[in-house]
Amino acid sequence: MFGFNKLTAYIAQSHTRWLERRIPKALRYQLDNQSIFILPTKFGYVFLLFAMLIFVLATNYQSNVLLMLSFFLIALFITHMFASFVNFARLYVSIGNVHPVYAGTTAAIPLHILPSQSRRAARGTLWVSFWQIKRYQSIELDSLEGPANIRWYAQQRGIGPLPRMTLQCDYPLGLFRCWTHLQFTQSVTVYPQPLAGDLPLQVMPKLINQTPCNIASHSPQVKYMTQLDEFDSLVRFQEGDPLHSVAWKQLAKTNQMMRKQFAGTSSEQGYLTLPMHTQIEKGLSQLAFQINQCHSEHAVYGIFLPHITIAPNHNEQHKQACLAALANFPQQHQRAGTAKTISA
Repeated sequence: MFGFNKLTAYIAQSHTRWLERRIPKALRYQLDNQSIFILPTKFGYVFLLFAMLIFVLATNYQSNVLLMLSFFLIALFITHMFASFVNFARLYVSIGNVHPVYAGTTAAIPLHILPSQSRRAARGTLWVSFWQIKRYQSIELDSLEGPANIRWYAQQRGIGPLPRMTLQCDYPLGLFRCWTHLQFTQSVTVYPQPLAGDLPLQVMPKLINQTPCNIASHSPQVKYMTQLDEFDSLVRFQEGDPLHSVAWKQLAKTNQMMRKQFAGTSSEQGYLTLPMHTQIEKGLSQLAFQINQCHSEHAVYGIFLPHITIAPNHNEQHKQACLAALANFPQQHQRAGTAKTISA
């Protein structure tokens, strides 16, 4: 059994390497001889067997009618092969921007069927799935308007490319199946699944001078959070700032996008870090949950991880940067190490 599993793994790796050479990664694909595979369907094999059976009966009983019928069926079979290939080769596909998702949720992958270079659109039903997943989603090419959203279950956190996408079609009569395996270069970000655990929402380690090298291993954990509750001034609105802070009256008067800046009751700023004595994946999930909590409460927060430190902030762009840092956390990272400091 062990030898069989080893052989199966070797065949799968060899197949993957062969696909990478035959259909390399690309931003978009115009399907052609290099990327299309075609074989008869089960119905196609039965159809061909039936045509051959009629041919045998026609020669045995010397029936010209049955002989002409067998020739017609075989000609239809061969014509269908070329028609299926030509129709599938009209596909010119790409995927759009994939919004970040949390692990354990389903992402919507926008699949764009672009105008083909042949100026004739493909027809029929297109079946889409992901590599080694036998769950197909259908797209009606005849009535398609705009991108088609393909569902992909994000099982594990991380930042990387999507698995190979399998497209297949059996237009027009279902005698032949054309398919391809496409590897798009666009990457997708999967955040850790938020998990409410033992890490209190307002407990943050205090960083001295906001420099990782000055943090002692015995730094006490204190409870504090900067609350934005006192109006301070108006500043220019920047992309990523929360819309609830926009000064709408000022916008109506001056036609300038300004936002309200608030001053907190405390000048201190906090960092979120991995909880001690907790599995790393569970700690990352708890951090993702607390980042969402801090953002919803308009707190000024940063994150301190072994591989990166992000300075405190509170806007939407900062939240996305913090969650992306959690998604990009190395799989086999040790808690000790040198941290890189950035500002978000």
